[in-house]
Amino acid sequence: MLLEQRLEFLDSLPPLPPLPPLPPLPAAIQPVAYGPDSFSEESEHDINKPTASIMPGTIDAFLPGVPKEIIDDVNLCKLVMQNAADKLYPKTEQIFEWYRYYVNGLGKLGWVTQNKSMQEITIHKIGLTMDEVALRMVTGLIGNQAASILSVVAKEALERVKKDPKALQVYERNKTTGVEPRFDISPIWLDNGQQPNMILNCISLDARESTRGILFWKSTKQSTTIKTGAVRSYLDSRVFSGLRNELYEKYTEAGKKFIRNLPDL
Repeated sequence: MLLEQRLEFLDSLPPLPPLPPLPPLPAAIQPVAYGPDSFSEESEHDINKPTASIMPGTIDAFLPGVPKEIIDDVNLCKLVMQNAADKLYPKTEQIFEWYRYYVNGLGKLGWVTQNKSMQEITIHKIGLTMDEVALRMVTGLIGNQAASILSVVAKEALERVKKDPKALQVYERNKTTGVEPRFDISPIWLDNGQQPNMILNCISLDARESTRGILFWKSTKQSTTIKTGAVRSYLDSRVFSGLRNELYEKYTEAGKKFIRNLPDL
């Protein structure tokens, strides 16, 4: 795909919607320490430690070795394409169409798909949690050993968000009342060429068993049917370098309201 075509695609993407300020937390809840609200601002991140970022319906879990600039790039790519996919496929039953458009759009921004899996599966286990579901999807793409390493960081990020009131507010900004909410938890790391690699885990299931939302879901039934999409991809730095300035110019200010960086894990 030519650079001009990629730039035309970027120009055609819809703007992020305006959002009201987050409501104040109840006085009884004391928020934990945070870094800056904006991905465009400098935050204290030790590159030798894992960290995570929160967006509506999304947790990005970064392994040690990922610098702040790449964290910002990954977050903004995902936010922009999720917003575009939401506008085209807003219904929960359109999860597969939503996911195909999302992944294809990331490809036009420079993400290269290596392998993927999209399916509807039934897992037979009581007490199944969201991090366990995500681990099963990752394992099918990169094997047991690598998946176990990535899952440790992803699980820690998930637990941090569940205990953090302000992070939960950001995560639930686009929350709907449907019985099949969408959940995205993606581990990100650098390969030997210093390019970001990512497992896009998009999961949709009946979460009515949890009154507190999908992050707190735990199955109480003998079996759970889940719609999943999992893609392993990497960001081609040479392609993205030609799009980066335009992407940030178009979305930086609006994106501040949608991304919250957690302290290092």
